[in-house]
Amino acid sequence: MGWMENQTKPFGQILRELRIKAGLTQEELAARLDYNSSGYVSRLELGSKKPSVELLFAIAKALHVKAWTIIQMMEEEGD
Repeated sequence: MGWMENQTKPFGQILRELRIKAGLTQEELAARLDYNSSGYVSRLELGSKKPSVELLFAIAKALHVKAWTIIQMMEEEGD
């Protein structure tokens, strides 16, 4: 079982909310993560891909939030 499977609110939904709040398109976030296209960001948001811990930190940095903020958002939904 993965580290995100027991959460009520999926990582992808949180990623999408934070990306939109930051005013970024999937393409712009992908560029900040050094991806050539938005496909991987889309798959993360849809839940078909899960981020590694390293990618979680890169996403947090790209969105100007702390990685802990993302994790906390997931935990709060599970309470």
